[in-house]
Amino acid sequence: MNRQSGLTLIEITVVIAILTIIIAFGMTVDFNSFTSDTFRAEESKIVSALGRARSRAMANMFETTHGVCYDEDEDSYIIFQGNTCTATGSELIPANINISENDDTIFPAEIVFEQLTGNTAGETITISDGVKTEEIEIYETGAINW
Repeated sequence: MNRQSGLTLIEITVVIAILTIIIAFGMTVDFNSFTSDTFRAEESKIVSALGRARSRAMANMFETTHGVCYDEDEDSYIIFQGNTCTATGSELIPANINISENDDTIFPAEIVFEQLTGNTAGETITISDGVKTEEIEIYETGAINW
């Protein structure tokens, strides 16, 4: 009697199904970590811009106030000097469009830090990627809570 050894069609199908499940799970986990990292990076970028503007105001650079705003035309955060947000002579920090242009993301018109004290009117920035939402609070004393 001739007996052939090998894998049956059912065994091959089961192995392919198991591999497909493992790969699908791996891709889902990897994609979620990427979007989470992008969200955290955008949050850090905003806090960094606020911190830079506040420290420039407290150091009395150019003997004026400093602030941060979001420019929709440039898709950037602007660190400006003076009381009004202008792109001229200011520092542009590119924004992640998926987060900055999300309908749930709210960036106040301007956040201005006073000279020497770093005080401000107190604002809240809400950022969202459509799934996750976080708030960055700027207290009247200029402290940034995120």
